[in-house]
Amino acid sequence: MLDLLDDHVDVTGKRVAVLGLAFKPGTDDTRNSRAIPIIEGLTERGAEVVGYDPVATENMRERFPDIEYTDSAPAALDGAHGALVVTDWDEFATLDEEFDAMADPVVIDGRRIVDPQEGIVYEGLTW
Repeated sequence: MLDLLDDHVDVTGKRVAVLGLAFKPGTDDTRNSRAIPIIEGLTERGAEVVGYDPVATENMRERFPDIEYTDSAPAALDGAHGALVVTDWDEFATLDEEFDAMADPVVIDGRRIVDPQEGIVYEGLTW
């Protein structure tokens, strides 16, 4: 995912949204979450990481207390230069005009839950 993001944007000093912090939807469990290496990689690249998850934020905050967390996906996307969809929460499938608030609408979708749309750079993959 990070290599795909690197193909489209230099994240150094830029806001990058990580959508989905739990290891799977429907839980607040972050053990073995794919978001962990994503956040570590973004931090190593000098990105300003902002995370959002409907229920797992507090558990991830224990591991990464120094990144920003928001209370909604639109708030995480606002001003972001990239977004990585890590957990396939249903609410991410309904995102649409929320991508318009991004500084650079680059979406790397690790679950292929977001519908590709005109106006965003979209890369979809599955793990």
